[in-house]
Amino acid sequence: MLRRNMATVLVAAALIVVSLVAFILALVQDKLPELALDLVVYLFAITFAVFVVGQILAWREGRRWLVAKSWLHMLLLETIDDLLKELLPATVPREGLETDEEITIYEVTGEHIHFGEVVAYGSLRLLVGPDDKDLQSHITRYATEVGPPRYAELAREAMSDSREQVRDMLATSGQLLEAQITTMLISFDQAIAAATTHLDSAARMRNGKLEDSSYRDGGPSTAQRTREADRELAFVTGIIVESVVDSAIKPKAWLENELLAQEGRSPLRRLQA
Repeated sequence: MLRRNMATVLVAAALIVVSLVAFILALVQDKLPELALDLVVYLFAITFAVFVVGQILAWREGRRWLVAKSWLHMLLLETIDDLLKELLPATVPREGLETDEEITIYEVTGEHIHFGEVVAYGSLRLLVGPDDKDLQSHITRYATEVGPPRYAELAREAMSDSREQVRDMLATSGQLLEAQITTMLISFDQAIAAATTHLDSAARMRNGKLEDSSYRDGGPSTAQRTREADRELAFVTGIIVESVVDSAIKPKAWLENELLAQEGRSPLRRLQA
C-alpha cells in the first residue's frame, strides 16, 4: 500500500519543504504579505486550470464525438426497428367481425432522421405493444398465416442478424455509449439469445412429435397431427417473440428520446416528410 502511494507522498513532502523554505525566506526578509498574495494567485491559477480549463476541454472533446454518437444511436434504433418489422405484422384482421376492418400493429411515421441532405431512416411507431394483452394472439395468428415452421425460422434468422449487428456495434463503438443504454442492449442481446434457443427447441419438439406419430397406426391422420403440431408451435412462438419485443421496447424508447434531445445539436435532425 505504501509503495502505491509513494509518488503522492514524495510530491506532498516536496510541497511542504518548498512552502517552509518560502515561509522562512519571507519571514527573514519581512515579506510575508507578498508571500500570502502570491499563494492566493497561484491557488486561483491552479484551480482555474484544473477545473475550468479541464471542463472546457472535456466539453470540446464531447462535441467532437457528438456526430459519431448520434449516428451510432440511429443505427442501433434502425436495427431494433428492422427486427420488429420482421417479427410483427403491420396489420391484422379484427377478430369477431366479418368486415375488412384491420388492427394496425405498427406504422412507419412521417418523421425521418436526416444526415445532411440524405434521408437515413424512417422511424417505426409501435401501436400495439407488450402491455397489450392481445399482442401474443396477434403474433400467433400471424405465425399461423405464414406457416409456423417457416415463421419460426424467419424469426430466428432475424433475431440472429440483429444480435450480430448489436454485438458488432458494441464491440467497435461501445465506448461512445452511455452506461444506461449499454446495459439495456446487453439485456436485449441476452433476451435474443434465450429466444433463439427456445425457438430451436420448439421446432425440434414439433418435428419430433410428427416423427413419433408417423410410426403409430390407428391415430389421427397425418394432416391432423401436422395441424396440431403447427398450432402448438405457433402458440409457443408467439410467447417467445412477445418476450423479444418486450426486451426491445426500453432501448428503443431510450434511443428515440436521445435522438430527439440531440435535435439541433448535430447534423442529425428530424424533419417532417
